[in-house]
Amino acid sequence: MKGSEIIFKNKKQFHITLVIFTIYVVLSFPFFHENFPESNVFIFNIAINSWDGLNYLGIIALILLFTSLTLAVKSLNQFKKRTVLIGILLATFIPQYLADAYQKTLATGVYAISYKQEFSECDIRKNGDTTLVAECNLMLTNHSNSDVELLLSFIDKYNDEEHDMIKIVNNGAPYNLKLHKNESKHVEIYSTIDASRLEEAMDTGNMTMLNIKIESDGKERKL
Repeated sequence: MKGSEIIFKNKKQFHITLVIFTIYVVLSFPFFHENFPESNVFIFNIAINSWDGLNYLGIIALILLFTSLTLAVKSLNQFKKRTVLIGILLATFIPQYLADAYQKTLATGVYAISYKQEFSECDIRKNGDTTLVAECNLMLTNHSNSDVELLLSFIDKYNDEEHDMIKIVNNGAPYNLKLHKNESKHVEIYSTIDASRLEEAMDTGNMTMLNIKIESDGKERKL
């Protein structure tokens, strides 16, 4: 008996497994580096929900992954557990690694932009009796070799307490930004609003870990 026949019960089926797994990697390829609503459920770094509801593409990717792992087990005579473990590790780390590599080498436009959400902050204070002023600080990086012009706005995290604050910082949105090639930029955004437009009275406020939407050339990402 040949060595391959000892290992494989069905070599053709194993090749199909590799094809399905590759499709999974492509579908889960998160070069968009999207952020997702809080309290989300993640499986193999894939979010079940997106900002618009169920993440159908991610769910399809997960179905393909589990299908490929099932077929792999059925196609082998040996190393079944080892193959599943390797498959899980690859499924967890390869898409993100490829996404990072793509963004730092080949990506253009909005896909070349990274956002350090952990350094984002907005402070809101009252100026006079009726005006609220917002000052936001963000850190963005353009990894491409071309300048990128962006439109930026903030996303409501569906938190009732933050709804009015998002309305304040978005009062002048979308904001026009330009990042030069290979530039890391500390972005400051200022906005004012008449306090009477808010649902509840507010004198001061603060937000961190902000979600944003960036747009360029008809494409958008939510970060």
